[in-house]
Amino acid sequence: MVRKCHYTNYGSINDDENGEQEKEEGSESAAENVDKQHDGVQDEEEETDGVASSRNSHQNEKKKTGEKMDDEDIITSARSSRRICGSAASSSDSETADDAPLLPEEGPSHAVRLDMPGDKPASPHDRFPKTPLKTLVAFLMLVVAAAGNTITLSWIHERYPLTPPLPDIVFELTTKIPWGLRLCENLMIGSFVSLLILILFHRHRWIVLRRLCFIGSILYGMRCITMMVTPVPKADEDFQCSPRLGENATFSLIVMRGIWSMFGLGLNLFDDQKVTLCGDYIYSGHTLVLVVSALFIGEYSPRRFYILHWLSWLVCAVGVVFLVLSHGHYTIDVILSYFACTRVFWAYHTQAAHPSIRLSVQNHQAKEFWFPMLRWFEGDIRRPVPRRFDCPISYSQVCSAFRRVRPRGSRTGSARPAFE
Repeated sequence: MVRKCHYTNYGSINDDENGEQEKEEGSESAAENVDKQHDGVQDEEEETDGVASSRNSHQNEKKKTGEKMDDEDIITSARSSRRICGSAASSSDSETADDAPLLPEEGPSHAVRLDMPGDKPASPHDRFPKTPLKTLVAFLMLVVAAAGNTITLSWIHERYPLTPPLPDIVFELTTKIPWGLRLCENLMIGSFVSLLILILFHRHRWIVLRRLCFIGSILYGMRCITMMVTPVPKADEDFQCSPRLGENATFSLIVMRGIWSMFGLGLNLFDDQKVTLCGDYIYSGHTLVLVVSALFIGEYSPRRFYILHWLSWLVCAVGVVFLVLSHGHYTIDVILSYFACTRVFWAYHTQAAHPSIRLSVQNHQAKEFWFPMLRWFEGDIRRPVPRRFDCPISYSQVCSAFRRVRPRGSRTGSARPAFE
């Protein structure tokens, strides 16, 4: 805090006839005194407060006696007042003042920015490891689960009951829509392609793709078990299935038929599909794709894209409704599929986003059979993945790719394409 002092002019000026002469003599004597004072600045700065107080008392006595103060007394009084009122932290004349330069004959100090070496990201949103190896492992798990799903279906195709469909309340209250299954599969493909485009442009696409593959492998693996333990008859009596192998059925033929069916993605949308297997009802694979796509789109797309969120769930609901109306699945199939997908998705993302829950001894979700894999996949994730997007191929990468193809021998005029 800087204290300001106001000085008043002590003494009086006589307006007599000799005033001008006294002013001239006083100015000359003041100049001589200033030169003397300039030579003895260091001596005066070492004076104690007692000397200053004695001079002030001497000046006060002059005031009382009515004597006129000369210029030397005025300069000395001002200097002593400055020393008393000011401080080392507030006086601009002091060498320790705030505005005193750090180096002689230089101005006030300025902030200096130092660029530290290293590949530190510009935004905290980029501080997530890509870990493509973990993504590759999750993708292989999904491929194995999908192959196991079709092989299991090929085995069930030989065992499902050839009886009328089970009673279903929706079948009894509604009229069958034959083209409903085709519409459901079209909506399913569109929703899944939209999810893949979202993952492609997501900034942390490796993490999102890894989670999609791992959750898909869990759901398809569980579906293999539910289909195997309880085969049910066809929901649609008019649906044409491929003939059974019968007595010629062997393990190798069943496996090969399941792998061949895998190339058709298990869809009935293609009219030229050579293998049409039946018996994959509990639970619904069509509902699995629709629900998982809607969950991932809502989780990783921007929050302000609420129209996209509602549209993805609307597509999911319409697809599921027409799936049941076409008698492609029982109603219980889609209900169980919805509960399985949502519970696995929410449980996984809750533990992946909060390490305190994942590492807690009271975490009962750690009893899930897939929890050890979750700890390995999400071991380096400490917070929720942000909803950030960028182009998967940067402009510099595109330019470098074009530079790889350049004409050889262009200087001589015989140009031909060359690849580095």
